[in-house]
Amino acid sequence: MCEAAKKIYFIRIALISAVFTILFLKAEAQISNTLSNIYEEGWIEKMNGIIAADISFNNSYETFRVETPSNKTILYPNTPNNLRLKLHYEFISLGVQFAPDFLPGNGDNDSKGETTAFQLNAALVFKNWFSNITYSKVQGYYLKNTDDYINWTKGDAFIQFPDLNYEGVSISSGYIHNSKFSLRSLTTQTERQLKSAGSFMPVFNFEYYRINDKSNSVNTQKSKNIEFHIGPGYAHTFVLKEKIYASIGMLASIGYLNTKLTTRTEGGNFVTNQNNLLLRADCKIGMGYNSSKFYTGVFTTLSDTWFKQENTTARNTETNVFYHIFFGMRFNAPNLFKKKGKG
Repeated sequence: MCEAAKKIYFIRIALISAVFTILFLKAEAQISNTLSNIYEEGWIEKMNGIIAADISFNNSYETFRVETPSNKTILYPNTPNNLRLKLHYEFISLGVQFAPDFLPGNGDNDSKGETTAFQLNAALVFKNWFSNITYSKVQGYYLKNTDDYINWTKGDAFIQFPDLNYEGVSISSGYIHNSKFSLRSLTTQTERQLKSAGSFMPVFNFEYYRINDKSNSVNTQKSKNIEFHIGPGYAHTFVLKEKIYASIGMLASIGYLNTKLTTRTEGGNFVTNQNNLLLRADCKIGMGYNSSKFYTGVFTTLSDTWFKQENTTARNTETNVFYHIFFGMRFNAPNLFKKKGKG
């Protein structure tokens, strides 16, 4: 990053910090007279009539990896860091995510190509049930292992696929077995966990996504994918000093992946179908600070997905480590929300 870009980046971060500081001081005054309810024998504090807003940074992105006995293909988008904005009110959460060039690591278009990424998210978290839906779109990838295909040295441009497009929708839903455990305190930030607690959580996930190389009308491919998996999960929050907590969550699941692959050739389109057994494991750990007015935290997620392609020797694997850092504040909701809101 050049000196001018660095200065612009730090100025923007300073402005964001200043805005959040002003909003935080305002929130201190607003919430001072707001009453919260404590229920489940003092295990959970519920934030009635409060809107939570946060800004976060993460490196969660869609990657593709295919391995065969003779070669492997690893495709990455040029969006190593994302900015996410979210609003939460009682049981509902709405968010938007994008990857601005001013974040460190983004904007290296010469060597990795240009990537545009966008995501919308909505979540409903009730006392025992939760659901989440996410829409994602990414265009522009580069070949991470370019040196396996050409004489490449560090600093050279990677092989790029600017017209490779990913678009998908994912839906997840689960059940919280222990009512003394607050999932909202970790996700929608509309509750606080006051005592350490954990819960068994079976989770079901469904995804539909398309991957399409639009670079040419021939010798390119398009795939439509339907994926679902189900499995047991467990999460536990350790409350250390009322406002400081640590959390760990694990999920193991088994599922099914159907891929309809269209290969464009000069003689027409060639279509194949694959049905694959899918195995997945996720582990998430982190810690944070959660007061009645301000909250922050950092989490790390390890995700591993594996399946063997039907009728081939190809093996697909995805092992990713993601970080997530967030900063947020709570405000009194307008009276209209308070009258109609339900916990």
